[in-house]
Amino acid sequence: VISAAIEEEIAALDDDDKAEYLEAMGLEDSGLDRLVKASYSLLGLISFLTTGEVETRAWTIRKGAKAPEAAGKIHTDIERGFIKADTIAYDKLVEAGSIPH
Repeated sequence: VISAAIEEEIAALDDDDKAEYLEAMGLEDSGLDRLVKASYSLLGLISFLTTGEVETRAWTIRKGAKAPEAAGKIHTDIERGFIKADTIAYDKLVEAGSIPH
């Protein structure tokens, strides 16, 4: 169940207040976040991130896609000339704070 009234209140809050509000409501995520996660799961999709000095971007691929196919989402030339991908689990990245250069 998603409450439009609760979602409207959450949308007006900054991140700290949002976390406090959700905790007070006994929720881990907003209804919108739950809807997106459930939709991705139902459709068999996942996201991967690419990052550079200027931009970090999320890309959507089907769950189980191989790295060359994922690279093709960025550009078809990358898929054809794919060599390797350096990966890190999102939770590990958040824990570390950044990627060492």
